[in-house]
Amino acid sequence: MRLVLATYPQGGFTSATIEAAATIGPGFKVDAVAFRTPGSPVRLGSLQLTAVRVDNGDIITASADFNGEINTSEVQGKIDTTTGWCEIQFTDGGSPEKKPIFVIPQSIRYNCIVETSLPLDAELIGLDPVRLPPDGKVPIFRAGDIVVISHANSTDAATPTAGQVINLSRDHQADIVVEDSTGALLKADQYTTDREAGTVTFADPLSLIDDQSNPLTAPFTIKDRVEHMSVLSDVQINGDLSIISPVPWDLPATETTVSSAVVYGDLQARVKNFFSQKVWDNGDPNWTDNRIGDQTTAQYNTINYPVETTNKGAIYGKWAVIFTSSTVFQIVEEKLGIIATGSTAADTAPINPETGVPYFTLKADGWGSGWATGNAIRFNTDGCLAPVWICRTVLSGQGTETNDDFTLQIRGDAD
Repeated sequence: MRLVLATYPQGGFTSATIEAAATIGPGFKVDAVAFRTPGSPVRLGSLQLTAVRVDNGDIITASADFNGEINTSEVQGKIDTTTGWCEIQFTDGGSPEKKPIFVIPQSIRYNCIVETSLPLDAELIGLDPVRLPPDGKVPIFRAGDIVVISHANSTDAATPTAGQVINLSRDHQADIVVEDSTGALLKADQYTTDREAGTVTFADPLSLIDDQSNPLTAPFTIKDRVEHMSVLSDVQINGDLSIISPVPWDLPATETTVSSAVVYGDLQARVKNFFSQKVWDNGDPNWTDNRIGDQTTAQYNTINYPVETTNKGAIYGKWAVIFTSSTVFQIVEEKLGIIATGSTAADTAPINPETGVPYFTLKADGWGSGWATGNAIRFNTDGCLAPVWICRTVLSGQGTETNDDFTLQIRGDAD
């Protein structure tokens, strides 16, 4: 053994005593390693590895990306996240010949997250787990699916003036709104938009107020959103998506979102399960689709005067028209309660407050004579929107996000 002193004490000495020393045997080093994780599959991007260099004692660190690749200046390799098999090489990536870097085998450490699938309780999730993949994961993007690419942009409007026209930097927007400095929306009738041309024209005269007639504060901002629907041609595990048609705008990648879409095809509102009932029990109302007891002597003529619905006004609801006299009745919905009253002498068209158009219309000419107090008509309406079942799953573990949310948008086209 040879010992080299970095500093030499003043004076001299003839002997020295070794109190402690660390030695490395010849050949006790490696420049590559292969191993299998204790379980699989391994969560993407979770593998982290450390090792100690033989030549200088420095600690080497490296992490796998979402493709399972490890590529640093000192470590190169790959992990198969499906099987947990990992192959690593320690080389000097900065040198042209990529010289090997030797490390102490016992110093190599790694950690990763191994995922396991627990059996799903049908009672807990409210869905037969046979319909789900074995691990419970449902892909959000698949080749052949339709996606919506969207981007929001802002334009400074300062303090708008009456009749002012502002040209936005792009056209064919999906939505355009005007906000004040606090984010409150300008009343919709104080401006008009031309989404095909990408312009905003302020009213003349102009009142800078919100829907409740509260004054708004300048400066104002015009916010517009563009959207593009396309079909996915390829989906990669690292998140790269390919679409079959080009995006008509040059959108910044860091501000653009991609959403999956559930397509239902053609839909329209309708009326179904129409029947009359002689006695309506307010204490135990009949919201089933079958009559209880006898039908009424009088009838509503659905052949010549069918119940009219529109896609904009109809909802998924169960309705009852309950007579309080021979000509006057209440309009009741199972969940909304009594929403209006009507008469056989006039058309009945209760307004949907969300859309400003009737839920449905009953023509006055359709009523026959002979109605009595307690008689009722029952029918159901279906809206033009398709029902959707949403299940959100959060993996167990330490929280990493302060806020986590998603947005659901209903889209539709009319011929």
